[in-house]
Amino acid sequence: MLQQIEPGSLVAALDYFGRQLPRRALTGVVRGQDGAVVWICSEEEWRTAETEGRSPRGIAWPAEDITIMRTT
Repeated sequence: MLQQIEPGSLVAALDYFGRQLPRRALTGVVRGQDGAVVWICSEEEWRTAETEGRSPRGIAWPAEDITIMRTT
């Protein structure tokens, strides 16, 4: 359920090849240029940013291709 996505949620992002890529949500569902998106990053980026005391860098992913796996 997309409405339950919050920053830090573990999500799966469906890629072009049909693979479910594990990612961390940086936002909930927000309005993007071409529709609803969720900003996401890799687990490695999430941990590195936490260690360095900065915000993680991510990309916008179509919300329809995000599945929540676990919330924080």
